[in-house]
Order: sequence, then C-alpha cells, then structure tokens
Amino acid sequence: MHRKNLRARDDHYETHRTMSLNGLFFNAFASRPRPSASQIIRGGVRSDEAGEVRQHLARRTRTELTDDELRSVVEGNLWMLSPDAFLYFLPALLRSSLESYASVSVLASELIGALTEPTRADVENGVARTSSGLGLPEDMTELLRKQQLEWFDSGTPSAVFHERFDGITHEEGAAILAFLVTFREAHGADFPFGELETAIERYWARYRAS
Repeated sequence: MHRKNLRARDDHYETHRTMSLNGLFFNAFASRPRPSASQIIRGGVRSDEAGEVRQHLARRTRTELTDDELRSVVEGNLWMLSPDAFLYFLPALLRSSLESYASVSVLASELIGALTEPTRADVENGVARTSSGLGLPEDMTELLRKQQLEWFDSGTPSAVFHERFDGITHEEGAAILAFLVTFREAHGADFPFGELETAIERYWARYRAS
C-alpha cells in the first residue's frame, strides 16, 4: 500500500509538473501573433511541397493542434516553416514532445535538431553515423558528405536557425531551455550522442537564471 501511495504521489507530481511547463510554454510565446496563410511557409519553398502544410496550419491555432495532426502534417516539414510560424506553433511542439513522446518521437527528434545551432562538424558526424548505421559503400558516403557539406556551406541551415531565434525574448529562451532540460531528464537515453547537452550548451545555456 505504501508503494502504491508513493507511485500515486509521483504520478501526481509529474502531471502537475507537465501542466506547469505547458503553461510556461504557452505563456512565454503568448505575444506571438498567428501568421496569415501567406506567412506560414518560408520563401523559396515550392508550392507543391508546402501546400498541405500551409492549408492545414492556416486552419489551426497552436492550442487546437492535436498530436495526430503534428505527426501527420508537421513531422518532416519543420524546415519549411517561416520564423513567425515556427515560433507561433512552437509551444504546441514542446507540449506534444513532452506529453506524447511515444507517439511523436520522430517529430521530437526533428525538433531537437531545429533547436540546435548547426555546425560543420555536425554534418561530418551525422554522415559518418548514417554511413556506419546503413553500411553504405565508400563512394555513396562521399557523395552524401559532399551534398550535405554543400548544403551547410550555402549558409542556409545557420540562417534558418538565427532567423528563428536571434530575436526571441529572454522569457521565450528560458522556456525553450526548460523544455530541453526536462526532455533530457525524461528521454536523454534516446539521444546517446549528447544531442541534448549540445543543444543546451551551444546556445540555450545563456538563458539560465543568473
């Protein structure tokens, strides 16, 4: 009975903690206006790629998005969101990644990538892990490395990151840091290459309370 009471207390604590974090996420970004349909997708993205995402998100507020919608519509498409759209919908992404990780784990991993300031070394390491994991032949590995490094050297990945985050408020940055710290406690084992520590220390540690 004592063990059952302790489990119930822990569950209650975790529920309360999650609700508090959700409040933190949505309150921190409350002043972010909902983008119009024409403002949801980054410039330069082809309409045939972005059409479904634009149409769906134009019909939803951040509080209305369900886990299923995030998984079926947003997953794999974070890269195409404009800075305004990314920050407007970010609280929903943070909430879902913590509350429903089992069903949105791919999207959560994509989000961690989006919250990590990119470096050239990340590209090299990512190609090496992909090649090793898939057993790619050397020529395919070299082609993949060349393509990925050309993409990074174009400046686009760094530009996307800084367009999204360089202008955020301290409150918004602190909310993202709180998410990363909590997510690391809960799911850090699924990120064995130190991805969460890298995201925090490379950029978000600046929002720690002084």
